[in-house]
Amino acid sequence: MSLVITSTANPKVKDIVQLLTKSKERKSRGVCVVEGTREINRALACGWEPIELWQLDGSDVPLNTMVFPAYYLAAPKVFNKIAYRNTTEYAVAVFKVPEIGLEQQRSVVEEARCLLILEGIEKPGNLGAVLRTACAAGVDAVVLADAPLDPFSPNVIRNATGALFEVPIISATTKELIQALKSLGMSIYITYLHDKATSMFDVQWSEKCAIVLGEEAGGLSESWNAAADENVIIPMAGDAIDSLNVSVSAAVLMYHWKSQQ
Repeated sequence: MSLVITSTANPKVKDIVQLLTKSKERKSRGVCVVEGTREINRALACGWEPIELWQLDGSDVPLNTMVFPAYYLAAPKVFNKIAYRNTTEYAVAVFKVPEIGLEQQRSVVEEARCLLILEGIEKPGNLGAVLRTACAAGVDAVVLADAPLDPFSPNVIRNATGALFEVPIISATTKELIQALKSLGMSIYITYLHDKATSMFDVQWSEKCAIVLGEEAGGLSESWNAAADENVIIPMAGDAIDSLNVSVSAAVLMYHWKSQQ
């Protein structure tokens, strides 16, 4: 039986707090922190490598604690310190994250029917929402091009509600991605506002395609405009707006792709 950790000054507590709050620490160690029994069980079911589990002392959680190399019971004040969100279901775990570089995930790209590419995305909530829809729509991977955010941050994991563990994430530069897509013969569909754009309703998605969206404020870089096979626009009826949230745009386009499968 594990001893109960009662002090927030315990080195183990300080260590997991560092992982929660500092992206640099997570990246250097190749790990992330997952909260809640549902998300932890989803990560285990998807084959993610468990490292350690924290459980609120006295709680009963539906988890196989034996699969974790390290297991700790936490007093209430300690658990409140390590839980990022208020509704955590009495369990917090550390997992090793998968390698997400283009070379490590090349087989995913080669076999993909549809990739969803996000260039320069900055908001964790948007990425989490995109991952949920990508999982639901059956897109093969979500690809981050020149993205500054940490895809394994607590905010992304919380907003993805388990989809992060099922949908492969790939990270690369825009230049690397364009070269890879061209070499594999994938059609590139961009969302770039100009007069020659094709209405989404007139698009016939190719057998292997990449849907590319940019960060909301800046849009896509010129490199994608030059590389694109087709420029797609989502028709909008009103005059009050000229664009949609990137996660909404991604959802609309992914489900339009799915409708033709």
